[in-house]
Amino acid sequence: MLEDTDTVRNVIVCTLCSCYPYELLGNPPWWYKHDSYKQEIITSPKKKLKEMFKLTVPASVEVRVYDSTSDIRYMVLPRRPEGTEGMSEKQLGRLVTQESLIGVGDPQAPVDESK
Repeated sequence: MLEDTDTVRNVIVCTLCSCYPYELLGNPPWWYKHDSYKQEIITSPKKKLKEMFKLTVPASVEVRVYDSTSDIRYMVLPRRPEGTEGMSEKQLGRLVTQESLIGVGDPQAPVDESK
């Protein structure tokens, strides 16, 4: 498990595409297997995250890209969204997305149910 922090964002890629954790995440997104995505997320991760996912990573944040293999599989523990203090583990789990677990997206923002 790779933990995102204030200074590090982790991204998972599988250059062989035989090691996506189907059991946990279901089918991989269509783009995950494309050679152009795999090459660009490795060589220019901040550019690719912004271009493809509208995710701007500040200059002060390092992006680390990890290549999963059949022997080593990674998953990202995303940063906790603001406004989630006091939420249960189950409630927090509902905010996690497939994209946030591979590092190309953030968890969903909590919904204010009082409105």
